[in-house]
Amino acid sequence: MIWNIRNLVVFVFVIVMWMIVDHLHINNVLAFIIIFILMFLVLYVPILFTVLWDSNLKRIEKFLMSRKNKPEYHLFYALANEIDEEVEDSTRLLLQKYKGIHKQALYKTVFAFYKKEILTVKEEIEYIKPLAYKNYYRAIVCMEEENNMKAHKIIHDIPTSWMKSALLSELELKSNHHTEALKLAQQAVHQSKGLQKYVLFKTFQRKFPELQSVEER
Repeated sequence: MIWNIRNLVVFVFVIVMWMIVDHLHINNVLAFIIIFILMFLVLYVPILFTVLWDSNLKRIEKFLMSRKNKPEYHLFYALANEIDEEVEDSTRLLLQKYKGIHKQALYKTVFAFYKKEILTVKEEIEYIKPLAYKNYYRAIVCMEEENNMKAHKIIHDIPTSWMKSALLSELELKSNHHTEALKLAQQAVHQSKGLQKYVLFKTFQRKFPELQSVEER
């Protein structure tokens, strides 16, 4: 149903825009370029905004729930809500779809970490790009191996703010410093945007039931 409505919107949009540019006597090639750019802005910018920059958790969740048939999006929802079978199904579909070594490594690492298979994580992270994500999972492995000093060193070199805060929160939690861990968790959620914000919030809320989103305050 979503796709039928979307196709109808695209069809009507193209017809209306073509009538407008024709009325303005714009060259056909230029008219095509203008309509293509406008179509991209109308159809894909809202999606990119939600995926990368939105901070409204309810809106992000609604977006994810409307795209359950797309594993690229549904994996985030399944991970955030710990739906084991759907995490596995989405990962399998993504591994079938994306054959590049770096994408394969990222999805395998995410799934292995979800399943607490640290040895597999250690094997796969060496193929992950970009470096920030590789170091993010390296720090997690160090924490799992009780090597907190090395984890701190890796975290210090990670340039992404939400990653630093999230990892430091985990370290504080392991040291039974609940108040500081909660503060850092809230900071990580605040620093993140889009789908990553949704996953972080849902994950931390299980560890800190008192953690609240802006909408819930």
